[in-house]
Amino acid sequence: MAERENQNWERRVIDSFGPKYSIDVNNPQMGENGTNVFLQRAVTDNEVRQFSALDESGKYMLHNEGDIEIITGTKVNGDIGIDIATLKGHISLTCENNGNILIHADNIILTSREDITLNSGRNISLNAPQTINLSANKVQANGKSGNIMKAIFHVVGGAAGSFVGRVFANSRVGRDKL
Repeated sequence: MAERENQNWERRVIDSFGPKYSIDVNNPQMGENGTNVFLQRAVTDNEVRQFSALDESGKYMLHNEGDIEIITGTKVNGDIGIDIATLKGHISLTCENNGNILIHADNIILTSREDITLNSGRNISLNAPQTINLSANKVQANGKSGNIMKAIFHVVGGAAGSFVGRVFANSRVGRDKL
């Protein structure tokens, strides 16, 4: 990365509280999004590092090589213990290296003003010990095979279902022979 000219080193302040924790304010060296307003660094005896920073673009960063724990609720006055919101833009959760996103609760409610889209690289499974309800003005299912496609084939008289079922729907070959 190229160094910029006219760096103002006189405004920089570094406070070090021993070898494990320091604060760096107004570092004139360019980072990925410009210079840092501040950078806090900490390191454990086992060399686990953490930093938090605010750069001149307004991006706040919190990086930790170990776990991060957020616990609330012992004296919550309302229903919400943790509120994560963005006034503009997306919220992205990413797990690298075969990680899972695990959500545990008594009830999970997803609400959207428009659409909810589920995309999977392989399968989507819905499991419930009692009932799975689908309710809409229009419910559609498309597929080449499966028991729901066979059920649709029988209900709508061959307009849906397997490819072979659709080909022979209006022929003398009966559904029982397919």
